[in-house]
Amino acid sequence: MSRKLPLHTGEAARTACARAVLRSGVVERTGEVLAPAVLAERVGWCIDMVAGMVGALLSEHWNATDVDALGSGVDADGRGLPSKAWMALRRLG
Repeated sequence: MSRKLPLHTGEAARTACARAVLRSGVVERTGEVLAPAVLAERVGWCIDMVAGMVGALLSEHWNATDVDALGSGVDADGRGLPSKAWMALRRLG
């Protein structure tokens, strides 16, 4: 199963990543040091969860209509959008 969303004419794929080095993990409650395999399993679970959330968000909101609305620079009432992206997206709903 591919997680890639189908691209439409004029759309381009973008990838974002963040590098990190994980050498160990600790259970906060007990202080137990996690084995590397357990740490890798938990990181994998977290990555899968975030990827699912992002996939759902992107498929719901990043379509031609919503991107055009953001690119217009104004909201539905004709007011200029804030310069901070998160505030502009919040205003657009």
